[in-house]
Amino acid sequence: TLALLYHLEQLLCAITGMAACTLQPAAGAQGELTGLKIIAAYHRRKRRTRSTILIPDSAHGTNPASAALSGFSVVQLRSGPDGLIDLGELKRKLTHDVAALMLTNPNTLGFFERDIQTIAALLHERDALIYMDGANMNALLGISRPGAMGVDLLQLNLHKTFSTPHGGGGPGAGPVAVTKALQDFLPVPRVRK
Repeated sequence: TLALLYHLEQLLCAITGMAACTLQPAAGAQGELTGLKIIAAYHRRKRRTRSTILIPDSAHGTNPASAALSGFSVVQLRSGPDGLIDLGELKRKLTHDVAALMLTNPNTLGFFERDIQTIAALLHERDALIYMDGANMNALLGISRPGAMGVDLLQLNLHKTFSTPHGGGGPGAGPVAVTKALQDFLPVPRVRK
């Protein structure tokens, strides 16, 4: 069983382009909560308080609720006329209090954030993180990897991406994948070879 878990984690890391992951969250919402706790721990380790999460109006609807539940203030980013993140709006709202940006890519309008690497660079200049909600990962699977886009962490909704049962007593899963800089913040115990 442990070998299977290890290989599943390795597979998820490979398809997302991330360094490490956890299979512990039992649903996408738990994965979001885990991701936000990782963001908080990252900034706490750097001995600073960051209390704001930026969320585009095109993000998955659970994002603002998860951020608020985790103790963050939510600041909404207005989409541009093309349905994508407005870079000017992002720059205006990207203060030193921003811990992370939570986005869904492709967003809930079905559009791929074509400026994703620019968005990631803007956040990283402020040492803020970019969190990707993997609600629509099925659109990217095998085509691109969030790690290559500059994403720092993401959760996967496996009931969408891999068609596992959802609801009705079926098994849930919301694994979280992270970059090397965040792997120490994953929940324990972890399966290691």
